[in-house]
Amino acid sequence: MPLVDVVVVCWNDRDRIATAIDSVFGLAEVRSQPEFASVIVSDNGSSDGSREFLAERYGERLRVVENGANLGFAAACNRAIAVTSAPFVYLLNPDAELREGALAAIVAFMQAHPACGIAGSRIYNRDGTIAESVGEFDTWLGAFLRSSAWGDWPAFRQFANGAALRGWNYEGERRVDLAIGAALCLRRSMLDAIGTFDERFFLYHEEVDLAKRAAAAGWETWYVPQSEAVHEGMGSARGLYSVESRKQRSRRAYWLKHHGPFWYAALVTALIGRYVLYAVTLGAAVVAARFALGRR
Repeated sequence: MPLVDVVVVCWNDRDRIATAIDSVFGLAEVRSQPEFASVIVSDNGSSDGSREFLAERYGERLRVVENGANLGFAAACNRAIAVTSAPFVYLLNPDAELREGALAAIVAFMQAHPACGIAGSRIYNRDGTIAESVGEFDTWLGAFLRSSAWGDWPAFRQFANGAALRGWNYEGERRVDLAIGAALCLRRSMLDAIGTFDERFFLYHEEVDLAKRAAAAGWETWYVPQSEAVHEGMGSARGLYSVESRKQRSRRAYWLKHHGPFWYAALVTALIGRYVLYAVTLGAAVVAARFALGRR
């Protein structure tokens, strides 16, 4: 049995998925010990020849789970997790690639920290800059400030979501609330205890929901910079849908699930209310200006 199952979700990714998979097979820990890791591609009904390409290029070196349709990221991950059994599952986006020692480093960290259920790799953008790959759970005030320009005002910045991570250089291990799913390691025993991804999250926020559930059950999430990956970002979109629309839909589902309809409605009302405030303020300014000009 492998020590880690690497899961790659594919949806018409024929032109780039080889980079992700080759980066796994090219790791020193995998070359020297092939049983260290297995690769499972969960295919969401690709119609671009992805499955045929994978069969021709890799043969029996990897396993393809055919989902038959685009089930979304969460469901595709779950289908792959269900047919694997390694102690650790590593999620790797098809538009990402691992750097040398990435799997060995993150598995070693999790083995040394038994309370760690989720661990995120250091992620670089294609231009070499470090991506902001970890975050904090929402509070009502933090979400309001993040979703409005008010969160950038000096007086409010310390209360906006993610304020504790602002200015951090991503150097050194750190316990965090959540890490993004582009290059993420999960402990199998944690998944057995709390369940896998909630499939109501078609895309985005599924890893946030999992981290929230993990934290509630006493598991820790860590950032592990010794494990490194490069990620293109928003590769699953490719102009086929509105990324922001998908994110908003997932945020709504997350808020309704973890905070309830009352607080979600209060947040939406407050966000709409700020525009009313802007309009009233602008209207008052216009009236005052006209009055001042009329008295001249």
